[in-house]
Amino acid sequence: METLYWGCLIFGILYTIVVVIFGDALAGAIDASLEWLQLDNLPFIQPITLIGGVAIFGGAGILLTQYTDFATALVILISIGIGIVGVIFIYLLYVKPMEQAEMSTSYSMIELVGKEAVVTTPVPVEGFGEVIVKTIAGITSHIAASYDKQPIAAGCHVVVVEVHDHILYVAEIHL
Repeated sequence: METLYWGCLIFGILYTIVVVIFGDALAGAIDASLEWLQLDNLPFIQPITLIGGVAIFGGAGILLTQYTDFATALVILISIGIGIVGVIFIYLLYVKPMEQAEMSTSYSMIELVGKEAVVTTPVPVEGFGEVIVKTIAGITSHIAASYDKQPIAAGCHVVVVEVHDHILYVAEIHL
């Protein structure tokens, strides 16, 4: 039985090292291979929690075998219980907070209203030019038209007043 415990512990440690080196690609592969189980309504069942639970099971089994006189069946049951508690702790203390900390770099065109931009291609009275806007995703380039029907030269600072059909209607900022 001790061989099983050592195998679980070593597997968990090796998995952790591989994930640290190769990132989430391995976790994604395991997620894809377990998709058929339809575990979407059980959010705590994820590769990191499961492998962590296996490693904790192995470590608990080793410690209980070496430092107690419990029967083998009792050691297995206690180790499984400790592994399950470990899965819950890993989920609550690591996975769930990390899911909530994820930040999206996407933005909606409507969020550009009120943002400052710089004209890169002059905006004529009737027609379109181009502006660059700083967003969460970085600097983005957009088609622009004059909101007040005034020409705007390249290099001028403008503010986005409206957005219609992916066209930014801008007005020059006079500083």
